[in-house]
Amino acid sequence: MLLIIVQVARVRDLAKKLRGSEEVEAKATKSTGYGLLFFMVALLVITTASAYYYKNYILGFGPHASASLHGEEIDSMMKWTLGVTYVTYILTHIALFYYAYKYRSRKGRKAQYMSHNNTVELVWTGIPAIVMTFLVVGGLDAWNEIMSDVGEDDNYMEIQASGRQFYWQMRYPGPDGLLGRTDFRLISGNNPLGQDWTDPKNHDDILVNDVTLPVDQKVRVRITAVDVLHDFYLPQFRVKMDAVPGLPTYFVFTPRTTTKEWRKGLSEYEEYQGIDPESDSGQQLWETRNFELACAELCGIGHWSMARTVTILEQDEFDTWYAGQTPYYEANIMGTDADPLFMADVKERRNAFNEAIGQAIATPANDDNFISLDHVNFEDGTADLTGDSEYQLNDLIGYLEDNDGVGVMLMGHAGNGAEETENVSLSTQRAEAIRTYLIDAGIDANRLRSRGYGSTQLMTTSGGEAAESRNSLIEIYITEGGVSEPQAPDLSSK
Repeated sequence: MLLIIVQVARVRDLAKKLRGSEEVEAKATKSTGYGLLFFMVALLVITTASAYYYKNYILGFGPHASASLHGEEIDSMMKWTLGVTYVTYILTHIALFYYAYKYRSRKGRKAQYMSHNNTVELVWTGIPAIVMTFLVVGGLDAWNEIMSDVGEDDNYMEIQASGRQFYWQMRYPGPDGLLGRTDFRLISGNNPLGQDWTDPKNHDDILVNDVTLPVDQKVRVRITAVDVLHDFYLPQFRVKMDAVPGLPTYFVFTPRTTTKEWRKGLSEYEEYQGIDPESDSGQQLWETRNFELACAELCGIGHWSMARTVTILEQDEFDTWYAGQTPYYEANIMGTDADPLFMADVKERRNAFNEAIGQAIATPANDDNFISLDHVNFEDGTADLTGDSEYQLNDLIGYLEDNDGVGVMLMGHAGNGAEETENVSLSTQRAEAIRTYLIDAGIDANRLRSRGYGSTQLMTTSGGEAAESRNSLIEIYITEGGVSEPQAPDLSSK
């Protein structure tokens, strides 16, 4: 290509020498002028035709009318702005290329020097200023309306959207309708939003990754970011707001179109009636399309993975979905080391346990040296310890480590709901399971002994389900100077 250009230039130089430079220059400027006119027509036709051809893919046109109430104002502003800029685009390009053609260099024509023209300057300054005034004032009016916060008497639901590399974490309030308190200093692997578990309002909050909302319900989105700058963007709802670390923002909107209604609208357009190449079942494009939550701020190498699905449901469908969600606290925090309320209870139980042992050892006789392990439990019908049993067992381990001269008799019991041979076998296995746990933790095996009593040595004789549960516990008989088995442990700790 470069060689061709060089050769054409050489031919042109040769033509100048043969025919005269003025004649060649006049012909060249004339052809350039006609070429610019042709380019102008092609440019305006192609840009206009392409915009019309793809209109059904553009927000605000075809099936992509706003799916929220406030979006109508945004679409109206965008169309007015598009109309003004399109007219300006057409007129300025016609003037640009036509003047380039009309005032091309010709023989006998001399350019006129013009330092300035007040009339022209007033026109090209005044008209844009007037047009911009209407657009800006209209935009400010819409902005104030759209960005107003909820009122005290408004019926709305509030959710939280937290952006982090590289996903959105959505938080819904529980039945109390209130989002709990958060603190960034509490953020950890199992507490992604830094929820303060001492705040009861957090105990029923729901955490999900996608957005599900009821139609015709005003929604206030509390928008935050954990790490870097993100942007909460719901294109079909004309919702867009920065998510800034340390600076909570918000957006209020009301969905007016369900996902089903939107898909039905798409199905009426030819562009969405083809087979979706990503569908394994051969569904059409309109059947697989979803409202989208995106991040409109480049937030890192995984920015693309921030996209999430937004589903708008009828109120009864939303209620069904909502009822099927499990609070994050209940599913992941309650009863674990991360639960401050549970750990406070564990500490209180530890103090009571140590106090009970201390009082038992302090008395001269051993008749009251029975301590029930009320918080050591097993899976139904097995000798498998439950996860929360470790806390009281660790309390016992701590006491034995601090008191080398103490021995423990582990006494297993089983309710009388089965054959006695089964009761004895199960209670023996359970007592031995605890002995094994203590030995594995470093307690000398010679300080421990275990025995199963079945239902022959009941801890309580009162009937009922509670009594049967208590008679399935383990109790310890603790003595100084080594392990000792009680002579008559019947109804020992009651």
